[in-house]
Amino acid sequence: MQFERILRPTGSIYIHCDWHISHYLKVLADIIFQRRNFLNEIIWKRQSSHNDHRQGSRHFGRIHDTILVYVKSADHVWNSQFVPYNDSYLKKIYRHVEHDTGRRYALGDLTGPGGKAKGNPKYEFLGVERYWRYSKSKMFDLLSKGRIAHRDGRVPLLKRYLDEMPGKPVQDLWDDIKPCHGSKLKYPTQKPESLLKRIIETSSLPGQVLYDPFAGSGTSGVACFKMSRRWIASEISTNACNIIRRRLKAIGCQVEFSSFDAISRAANWGVQ
Repeated sequence: MQFERILRPTGSIYIHCDWHISHYLKVLADIIFQRRNFLNEIIWKRQSSHNDHRQGSRHFGRIHDTILVYVKSADHVWNSQFVPYNDSYLKKIYRHVEHDTGRRYALGDLTGPGGKAKGNPKYEFLGVERYWRYSKSKMFDLLSKGRIAHRDGRVPLLKRYLDEMPGKPVQDLWDDIKPCHGSKLKYPTQKPESLLKRIIETSSLPGQVLYDPFAGSGTSGVACFKMSRRWIASEISTNACNIIRRRLKAIGCQVEFSSFDAISRAANWGVQ
C-alpha cells in the first residue's frame, strides 16, 4: 500500500520475482494497484539451461524470472525500447537494395486497411484504382521523393529504409539480457545493469526520482547515476549497504546513508 501511495500519476512499479511467489504477488498487486493498471508480465530468460536433472530433478528447467509491471494511471511515462533486427529478419524483410544509394529497404502495403468502412480514400494512382492508406497528394509526394516502388499494372508499394528504422520493438520476453556470472561483487542476487537500464529508460525521464525498496548490490543506483536520474533506496543488510557505498564511490557518485525512513522520503519527493 505504501508503494501505491508514493507513486506519481505518471509513475510505474516493476515487481521482480521468481516462480515461487509470482502468482501470489500478481493477485496482491491487482488489489493494491487495481487490475486495470496492470501493464505487463515480463519474462526474463536469465539462463539458457539448468542441468539439475543429473541430481534427479523431475521437472522442466526453471530458467526465467517474472517482472510484473503496474502503472499509476494511463498518463504513465513510456519510452519505447528497441533492439537490433537479427540477420534472418534482415535477409527476409530488408532484402531489397537501391542501386544508386546502396540503401537496404523493405516493401510495405499502401492500400487502406478496411477500405471505405475505415474512411480510406479511393482513387486511381499509377494506373491502379484502390482504397489507399494516404491522400492522393501525400501519395504523389512520396512518389516524388522516391519512396514508392512500382511497376506497370502492379499495386505500388512503400519503401521502408533500414537506416531509418529504430529496430525491433522490445516485447514481453527478454532473452537478450544475460545474468551476472562471475561478478567481482559476489552478491548472490545481483542483477545485470542492462536489465535496470532498460526498465529505467522505459518508464522515467532524466531528473526524475526512482525508489528501489530492496537495493541489494546497488545496480539500480549505478544505472540511475549514469542515466541522470535521482535515486532513493532502502536495504536492511549492512553488507549490502557497504557494497553499494563502494560501488557508487568507484563511479564518482556520492551517496548519503541514513536511518531515516526511505519510504517517507520517497513520499515527500514523489517517485516515478
